[in-house]
Amino acid sequence: MNEPRTKAVAYCTYFDTGYLSRGLTMIESLRHHGDNALVFILALDSGVRDFFADYGDKNIQIISLQDLEEFEPRLSIVRPQRSRVEFYFTCTPLLVRFAMDQMKTLGATIIYLDADLYFFDQPQLAITSLGDGSVGIIEHRYPKRLERRLSKYGRFNVGWVAFVDDEQGREVLDWYGKSTLEWCGDKPLDGKYADQGYLDSFPLFAGVTVLREGAFNLAPWNTESHDVRFTPPGTVTVDGKSLNFFHFHGLRSFGGQFVTGQILYGAKLTQALKQGVYLPYVLHLSRNEIVIESKMGGQVDISKRGSGLSGILGGLRRSALALLSSLARNSVRVPRNI
Repeated sequence: MNEPRTKAVAYCTYFDTGYLSRGLTMIESLRHHGDNALVFILALDSGVRDFFADYGDKNIQIISLQDLEEFEPRLSIVRPQRSRVEFYFTCTPLLVRFAMDQMKTLGATIIYLDADLYFFDQPQLAITSLGDGSVGIIEHRYPKRLERRLSKYGRFNVGWVAFVDDEQGREVLDWYGKSTLEWCGDKPLDGKYADQGYLDSFPLFAGVTVLREGAFNLAPWNTESHDVRFTPPGTVTVDGKSLNFFHFHGLRSFGGQFVTGQILYGAKLTQALKQGVYLPYVLHLSRNEIVIESKMGGQVDISKRGSGLSGILGGLRRSALALLSSLARNSVRVPRNI
């Protein structure tokens, strides 16, 4: 029998200096909607640690890679065998387990969040939808035309994953952590993909709930699957319900504007998405980038994914897509008077 559920909640996430503005913006969106829960940040470099040293939010706890490696010694063994991004993916369930152990609150809910999420409504709504479940996951909800091509990346998205500190939650989480330590490649292989493909096996365990509302984890890959509407000055609905959070995957700064990830999936940047979702986010993000650049003494760039020839080709591909997005007006320009 599982332990009694409590109202205690904590979040955990990780990012480096290149993603600092996104991580900060995500956390501020939590706070804006009244969620002052503890946030554990795995600082992937010293810049993140230094920024939050005097940020002033007492409910943010910074964790170093050394802290996590001391908590899980096997991390230091696999680290030399993996690329930088593969190592980061390996950390996902281990960070959640670290946060759970730090909380020491049976029945508490620990939620992993990708740094490029943004909340438009109360984060508690997703937790409420978890119901009596001990683990919460969200499907990608690909449109039919994309299902076959993208299925190799998994049925579920790792951007928001919740674990309750009870017997069933810990069982899934510990299996997940063991799995990423064994293999966490950045390319799909035999039904596995990074830290995300393992989520496909979660429904085999007891106590797993799939959150099915389109308002949760709306993203460039699934906007086509939903009826997204915008009512000025700021109400966005998804299938008739208030948008809860959006996943800004693929968003990039390019030529004085932000190109969206919509083009990656052949999805239109509708006026509802542009005005109601992307514009509010890039305004908030741009303000935070100014603050960070001022504090750090210059512009901070996103770290490139991959190295060597793979990294070069990946960079060229991203630049080409950014140019195509800009030409196709699949982009958002930030007003100068932000």
